[in-house]
Amino acid sequence: MFNALRTEQLIAGIGTTARSAAGASGPPDEYARGQLLSAYSVSRLLAAEVSAEAALLAWLRGELIDALAAAPEDPAAVAAATRIEAAGDALEIGDALVDLLAELRAREAEERVRSSPRIARQSANAPELRTRIHAILREMAGRELAALAVRPERSAAS
Repeated sequence: MFNALRTEQLIAGIGTTARSAAGASGPPDEYARGQLLSAYSVSRLLAAEVSAEAALLAWLRGELIDALAAAPEDPAAVAAATRIEAAGDALEIGDALVDLLAELRAREAEERVRSSPRIARQSANAPELRTRIHAILREMAGRELAALAVRPERSAAS
């Protein structure tokens, strides 16, 4: 869900590898064989990811909206919730979280500068909200790993 490469880029990479294999004369050498096995591995992981994506995204959106609803007086939390509700994909949710977490960190740093070094006060909800978001993201990573571990269904032709 949160991969550096988009699905279409992964598919194009698999296709490039398959095309190279198809154009080769003779059996593949060890490097080419390794590339084919890597492409196969990527295709299996991609199939598992695509299969689980909608459910993972719905879970993530729901958890984040619930967490942000606990801070209705925080304009950054309200803005992030609005963006997350409207997000079309995981990248847009990620962008909203990056902005929110940066705001929460900046707010906490500003509070530490204003307060005495011996009495480190922090913004009312910032640490709790940040901790809750981090917990949600940790659980999301675990859920995504579990989804990737599921063996994709074999087609009837296999």
